[in-house]
Amino acid sequence: MRRLLALGVLLAGCGSGADAPSPEVEPVEAEPAAEPEAPPPFWVDVDAVSLGPALRARPERALLVNVWSTWCEPCVEEMPGLIGTARSYEDRGLGLVLIATDAPASREEAEAFLITQGAPRPSWFKVGPDDPFIRALHPDWSGGLPATLLLDDQRRVAHFWEEPVSADTLREPIESLLGDTHP
Repeated sequence: MRRLLALGVLLAGCGSGADAPSPEVEPVEAEPAAEPEAPPPFWVDVDAVSLGPALRARPERALLVNVWSTWCEPCVEEMPGLIGTARSYEDRGLGLVLIATDAPASREEAEAFLITQGAPRPSWFKVGPDDPFIRALHPDWSGGLPATLLLDDQRRVAHFWEEPVSADTLREPIESLLGDTHP
């Protein structure tokens, strides 16, 4: 009998705990989901004043800078070669800056063209008066299109072409500037 009584007391102590106070639980706030990174803007506006600082701010060892417009047939024709050449030297530190000189009303047309070409973002859009921009880019530039410059790591002009350029034309100056050869 004693065993039964002890068993009853023991079982009574092991109740369901429904009347026992519940432990305090701190609510945990879920961290907000990370927003997907927005792509860079398509255009960066540059003028004679902002051009130099914008070029110096680029991190690449060398820059291939091309000034072009959608109304310039040679500009349009050379674009695939420029983009392809820049991509083939990208891992060696070459960057590509495309500066559109279209009228502001043609900005969408220029953007659509660059998208079809797979151009890097952002691209640059010239704003402001032509003459100061021309002098800021290169003192010997007449303003004719296309114009292409190869800039070194100090953003000095290593080569300047005021005519359409091909991958063959660009290869030796780029390799010489980067200090290595292309496979």
